[in-house]
Amino acid sequence: MKILIYLYYPMYEEHLAGGVQVWIKDLIEYIEQKDKTIKFQIVCPDGNDYEFVKNINVDHSLIDMERDFLTPRDIYNNMNLIKQYEKEADIIWMIDRNFPIESTKPKLLSLNTLCYERELMSIFQSKWNKMVVLTQFVKNQVVDYVNSSELFEIPCYVDPIFLNVEIDANIMNKYFDYNPKYKYILFPHRPDPDKGHFTAIDILKELIKKNKNYRLLIPLPPQAKEINVDRENSFINEVKRYVMQNNMNEYVIFHEWINYKDIPMYYKIGEFTLFLSKLPETFGLTLLNSVSVGTPVLSYGTGALNEVVPPGNAHFNFKDISTAVDIILKGKENFDIDKDKENVIKKYDLDIIANKYIELFKELYKGEKL
Repeated sequence: MKILIYLYYPMYEEHLAGGVQVWIKDLIEYIEQKDKTIKFQIVCPDGNDYEFVKNINVDHSLIDMERDFLTPRDIYNNMNLIKQYEKEADIIWMIDRNFPIESTKPKLLSLNTLCYERELMSIFQSKWNKMVVLTQFVKNQVVDYVNSSELFEIPCYVDPIFLNVEIDANIMNKYFDYNPKYKYILFPHRPDPDKGHFTAIDILKELIKKNKNYRLLIPLPPQAKEINVDRENSFINEVKRYVMQNNMNEYVIFHEWINYKDIPMYYKIGEFTLFLSKLPETFGLTLLNSVSVGTPVLSYGTGALNEVVPPGNAHFNFKDISTAVDIILKGKENFDIDKDKENVIKKYDLDIIANKYIELFKELYKGEKL
């Protein structure tokens, strides 16, 4: 069974648009090891981080369709390449996008976000046979528009590298001057105005009035699609100016984007993780990853967040800065984080989730053969 995955994300380790690249990469590696009858092929825009994807078949030859300017030759070459892979495939797996050429092959659509027009339009344009969403929240948003019998809920999973994490100060020091005496508040998000950078700084400003050992960690922009580079750099410079205006330079640490393999350790050093998005989050990998290493999360509870990890033990909702500050000052050691950690690891198990996808693929393949 050959499955063609159509991605519009380059497969860079340091270009994690919501973590989809890692989520897809690790899942398909696991499925290929578990079921030898299944083989995946990814086709996606330009990239060259082949070490990151050395164990799977990836063709990076597509020209990014979201560049400012595409020549007719670029479009022709893209469509021709996709057509070649489509001929060889038994199943087309589309990630948040309409498959750009006509195909009679059975199609699976994974919808990972509700925030952007192109992703939402894939529901109506892509002539999918089965669709996967991450949570009941997303299912509730789309069920009126689709054939509900072909709509499936399969969540993300806890990557095994987030289990049994130990802190190595030497590794953390590659990114910033790590000092275990500080209480690190994590803000592991791309530079985006909707992620809440300024609120995170305002929270820290109130915290250090009570305890000057708090430090806020903010990552600099990772590798990005061409259309995002200038925007993300401009925004992070705006955040830096805000830090300076508030005389917070000593307490806010800007650092290079963390390599994926080091992210579990990064979450582990945190006192709390801030998830300040007000967007309708469809899952929230930041929440899942942080809780899975035992670091509690503060969020507004938007979208599916309270469904993924119910608030109360390792996940806390707040409405104003003073409430957030009070929760953090109480200290993570005073909450029953291990209870949620155990539940998360058990519920979002990679093997369980891989089996659900294997079952879906086999149903699609059987239908194609009939």
